[in-house]
Amino acid sequence: MSYNFLKIEAPKKTGDLSPWLGKCLEIDSSIEETVNKILGEIKVDGNKAVLKYCKEYDGLKAGSVNKIKVSRKELEKGYSSTLKRYPDLIKALGVSYKNIEKYHTVQFKKESRTWYVEPERGKKLGQIFRPIKRIGVYIPGGRYIYPSSVLMTIIPAKVAGVEEIVVCSPPDTDGNLNDILLYLFSKLGVDEIYKIGGVQAIGALAYGTESIRKVDKIVGPGNIFVTTAKKMVFGEVGIDGLAGPSEVVILTDSTANPDYIAADLISQAEHDPQSKSILLTTCRDTAKVVIEEIYNQVDFLIKDSGGKVNAFVILESLKKNCRIVYNRSDNFLIDICNTIAPEHLEIMMKNCEGVLKKIKNAGAIFLGDYTPVAVGDYIAGTNHVIPTGAGSRFSSPLGIYDFCKKSSIAYYNYDMLRKERKYIEILADYEKMLAHSNSIKVRFKNKKVGKND
Repeated sequence: MSYNFLKIEAPKKTGDLSPWLGKCLEIDSSIEETVNKILGEIKVDGNKAVLKYCKEYDGLKAGSVNKIKVSRKELEKGYSSTLKRYPDLIKALGVSYKNIEKYHTVQFKKESRTWYVEPERGKKLGQIFRPIKRIGVYIPGGRYIYPSSVLMTIIPAKVAGVEEIVVCSPPDTDGNLNDILLYLFSKLGVDEIYKIGGVQAIGALAYGTESIRKVDKIVGPGNIFVTTAKKMVFGEVGIDGLAGPSEVVILTDSTANPDYIAADLISQAEHDPQSKSILLTTCRDTAKVVIEEIYNQVDFLIKDSGGKVNAFVILESLKKNCRIVYNRSDNFLIDICNTIAPEHLEIMMKNCEGVLKKIKNAGAIFLGDYTPVAVGDYIAGTNHVIPTGAGSRFSSPLGIYDFCKKSSIAYYNYDMLRKERKYIEILADYEKMLAHSNSIKVRFKNKKVGKND
């Protein structure tokens, strides 16, 4: 085919790119209205509303929520079927499982946990570290099935010590969950699984119903309706973040291989028509070759795949959201990258480590010619649930810390409180919090020091 939809942009200042630079997630008001309606019904009517919307959106007719809960028999059948039919996939998932578990186990050991200090005699301060008790995991369906997302969301929760994990995932057109997902749920020891998708899944997890106990936090990616629902229930429960369209920025110079760059931009476009694929390069010749190579590789994928590759999605994404940006200054391009705050960042430059030190905002970073995003998506062990839409300015990839909470601890004895009481009273009085001030003063009226003081 003949293509001509990509151009080299050569901005002089970051403002030249403002229409798409560091753009945050935007939710249409009509989507918010739909989501709010569904959530409102679930909050009031529980099971009845969940079943109504499972029928409407998942095509699943059931007389009770127990009928859409995955049975032990279904789990066992999915497990044995997968073992027989997919030996190579089982092996690949096993490697991925081990790597993800190793990475998050080390992350868990490095995470600051329970500790105490005694800065002065009579004063102890500290922190208690505990896993969240009950987690809801949303596993998307729809265009693709994502066994990798099962591993990425459930393994860190297990490593962190979460006691109860409940999963919601939309069924296929026959009303079943994919056998490979069932295999993984079984392998991971998760047995509370519901064939519920979309907003109704988020509502059931957040508010609870007569049959589904509410969770403390919801994690996992989903479409714009799922994301909007997570946003609306935040506060009722915790959430991991708001997932928008996926994105990659690739930083390169003249040393990078244009074939690799093109392949990685195309692989990002494969996710969704709204996915963003951005090349920032200091070499105009590299930019020219990458554009031609994108066209060549798209044609090759279409011809070689026998129709398996989703060419429509790839081409729509590349036409709408692929940018090829050239500037001789690597510092200028790094500034652009930090403003975009991408979900994924690949650095293919001669001085990768030096460039890395200047990166302030990026969710997952991949260094060198041989570390494409696909490595992190599937096998490296790092998590692929990553903030999008400039979210890496203030948040992190899914990790152990998302499944834990911390309580601060303070202890004062009588002498320590007497030493610092005047400062507390001064601050409380200034803020006109007189009852706060009194809560200190009352402890020194006719005080008899007890043995616990």
